Amino acid sequence: MKDNINLTEGKITTGLIKLALPIIATNFIQTAYGMVDMIWVGKLGSKAVAAVGTASFFINLALALFAIIMIGSGVKIAQSVGANKKEETLIYIKNSFILSVILAVVYSILIVVLKNKLIGFFQLNDIEIEKMAKDFLVYSAVGVIFMYFNSIQSTILNSFGNSKLPFKANTIGFITNIILDPILILGIGPVAGMGVAGAAIATNLSRIIVFIIFIFTAKEYFSFKGISVKFDFIKAKEVLKMGMPVSLQRVSFIGISIIIARLITRFGATAIAVQKVGVQLESVSYMAIGGIQGAIAAYVGQNYGAKKYKRIEKGYFSALTTTIIFGLIISIIFILFPRELFSIFIQEKAAVDLGTSYMRILGFSQVFMCMELLTVGAFNGVGKTYVPPIISITFTALRIPMAMILSKDSVLGLNGIWASISLSSLIKGIILVTWFIIFLRKTFVVDRREQCNGTY
Repeated sequence: MKDNINLTEGKITTGLIKLALPIIATNFIQTAYGMVDMIWVGKLGSKAVAAVGTASFFINLALALFAIIMIGSGVKIAQSVGANKKEETLIYIKNSFILSVILAVVYSILIVVLKNKLIGFFQLNDIEIEKMAKDFLVYSAVGVIFMYFNSIQSTILNSFGNSKLPFKANTIGFITNIILDPILILGIGPVAGMGVAGAAIATNLSRIIVFIIFIFTAKEYFSFKGISVKFDFIKAKEVLKMGMPVSLQRVSFIGISIIIARLITRFGATAIAVQKVGVQLESVSYMAIGGIQGAIAAYVGQNYGAKKYKRIEKGYFSALTTTIIFGLIISIIFILFPRELFSIFIQEKAAVDLGTSYMRILGFSQVFMCMELLTVGAFNGVGKTYVPPIISITFTALRIPMAMILSKDSVLGLNGIWASISLSSLIKGIILVTWFIIFLRKTFVVDRREQCNGTY
């Protein structure tokens, strides 16, 4: 475990950067899967993009549900590592794998059985798009178990302070995906193109390769030799209880996004394609801040377990400063160069025109969205996973009435939907950061009292 980083000692900024950079790179690679898929699928036309975009809601829902295991396990493992409780750490690791298998199998079966109703909900009114969406959904469902395994193994390693190994494994998987995408989507030589189904199959094969790499290179983290470790229902309940609020938040987010997508369908297939491409571009912010979020969660978790509260405060504000700078840069790029960015994926003029408006409107909220994501990681690290969902669910849900009002032809039309998304992100970012700062202040008041009383 030579690549592990002890986040309870040493220079704060250095430790965070060492942990965050590989996570950011890993997030970029995972996000790039979708980007590369979309670039090649985009060559099939707006209908293919709309089909993948529609089906992807339910793949994202799979990840949202998985948060109930991934977040809780990550926090508990990081805190156990910080407290130097090896056997307890192994119990949480074993529990996480067993729970992952159960959820993956149940979800995949439901997706295959309910595919007609799930896609039918959107009322696409286009047989071709609906067929492609169902094909992509079914093939993607087959790979859910590998998506879960790779995510939980990355989370476990990050909790130990080792973010390099997940980066290396996912890099190989990404390269594999780049090679397979054009072959399976468009066809080459004797290999016939499979369209959107080919994109799903390419991703599945890449994830299987990443899974195999983890199995052979991370054995020392998942070895239970010499220690009798059984499935612990009590600790599993702790994990699920801690992960439940975050999972509920993410599931609610997907559910609200599905309703928003339903509102978008009245503007046509091109508008649906625009949202899908826009989300891919916006994921640049998600992947970068997601890396810092993962680092701050592990950092705060280890220091909270070691009761080093002052380091938590210094680390959070250091990460917040970096996050604000990054968010402002992304905002400027989105506002000044939307057309150039959007035309990378789709060249149809109508789609590019709509996409340009989308990028500019969302550009104004990028810095606040980044602040929100970072602070979610900080709250998760201290085990208060219920706080972010309170804010997120409330203000994300407000997008629906706002979108319904602002998207009227007499108001802003389609741009009203984009405006509702941007405005809610701005509010969430401000409230969450304020709440965490208040929490820090209260924590240190208690900490100082305990030190004065000689509690530790």
